[in-house]
Amino acid sequence: MPAHLRERIIRMATSGTKPCQISRELRVSHGCVSKILSKYRDTGSIRPGKIGGSKPKKSLPQVVTAIAIYKRCRPSMYSWEIRDRLIADGVCSALNVPSVSSINRFPRAFGPLSLLQLTPMA
Repeated sequence: MPAHLRERIIRMATSGTKPCQISRELRVSHGCVSKILSKYRDTGSIRPGKIGGSKPKKSLPQVVTAIAIYKRCRPSMYSWEIRDRLIADGVCSALNVPSVSSINRFPRAFGPLSLLQLTPMA
C-alpha cells in the first residue's frame, strides 16, 4: 500500500474517524486499516513490513542517557511517555525511536543504580 494512503489512514483515525468509515472511504479492507492502525499504535511507524521478528539494535549513547535522565527526573514515567518525549525533544525521530518493550528493558539491562549513574546530577 502506498505511503500516502497509510498516512491518510493515520490522519483520519487521529481526527476521530472510525476504522470502518476509513475503510469505506478509502476503499481498503477493514483488516488492512486495523493492521496499519495497530502497528502505528505499537511502533509509531506506518512503514510496511512484518510486525514482530526482531533485529537487535544497539541504542545510541545519547538515547540511553536521555532515558536515564527522564527516569531520574520522573521514575513513574511510562515507557510510552518516554518514547513520545524522545521524539519531542529531538533525541530520536519517529523512524528510529526505540519501541516501548525496548525502553522497558533499559532498567533491567543497566541495573537500578547504574542507570542513574549514567549522567551527572545538574
